[in-house]
Amino acid sequence: MDSATSACLRTPACYTATGEEAIIPWLSRAAGAVRTTAAVMRLLEAAELARIEAILMECASEANGQVNEQFFGKGGWPTRAQCEEKITNEWEQQEKRSERLGRLKHEVALKCAREKLKEVIPGNFSIEPRYFPDPRKGLRLITPAQVAEWLQDGLFHLLLGTLVPDVVIHATNEPLKVQAVYDFKFPCPLSNPPQWNSYDRRHPYYGKHQGQMYHQSLGGTTPSVVVPQQGITQPWTP
Repeated sequence: MDSATSACLRTPACYTATGEEAIIPWLSRAAGAVRTTAAVMRLLEAAELARIEAILMECASEANGQVNEQFFGKGGWPTRAQCEEKITNEWEQQEKRSERLGRLKHEVALKCAREKLKEVIPGNFSIEPRYFPDPRKGLRLITPAQVAEWLQDGLFHLLLGTLVPDVVIHATNEPLKVQAVYDFKFPCPLSNPPQWNSYDRRHPYYGKHQGQMYHQSLGGTTPSVVVPQQGITQPWTP
C-alpha cells in the first residue's frame, strides 16, 4: 500500500493525522426564525480542473525531487537495484526501499496539495477522505475523529473495506458528490509504468484493484494517477 494513511495505521502516534474533516454547512437563527445558510453547491469547470491537475503535477514533482535529494544527493535518482533493496523501516519491519520512498513522497505531495488547493478551490476538495461503500445505506464518509477512536480501541476491522483516495475533487462542501479522483504514484525506478494496487486474498475486494473500486463506489468517475515526469494518466478505464 503506498497511501500515507495506510502507512499511518502502523503507529498510534500518527492516528490523529489521517484524512481531513468533512465540511458541514452551518446553521444560524435570527429573529426567532430558523435559517440555513450554505455556500452554493457547484462543480468545477474544465478550465478549473486543468489548473488543479497542473497543481497536482507540481506537487508530485516537488515531492519526487525533495525526497530523492534527501537520500541520493542533488539530482540523484534511485537505481532499480536500490529500489528493490530490503531495508528496516521506522516500525522495525522489513520492506523494499521503493515502499519507503513512495511513502515519504506521498507525505510531501499531500501536504503540498492541501496548501495549494486551499488557495484556489476551498470547499471543493478533500485530502485522503475515508469513504465506506455501505451495501445497505450507500456511500458514507468516515471522519478522522471516528477513525482515531476505532484505532485507539483496537477496532481495526471497522476500517476494512474503506477507500482512501489521495485527492478528491467534489461539489462545494459535498465530499459525497465526487467529480474527480486522483492518486499520487511514485514508481521506483521512475521508468516503471504506474499501476493501481490490487487487493489481496484476505481483502473483501479481492480480485479488483484500487481504480476499479474508486470507479464503482465514488460516483462512476474514472480515477487518474499523478506521476512525476509521466503526467496524469488513467492506467485503467472501465
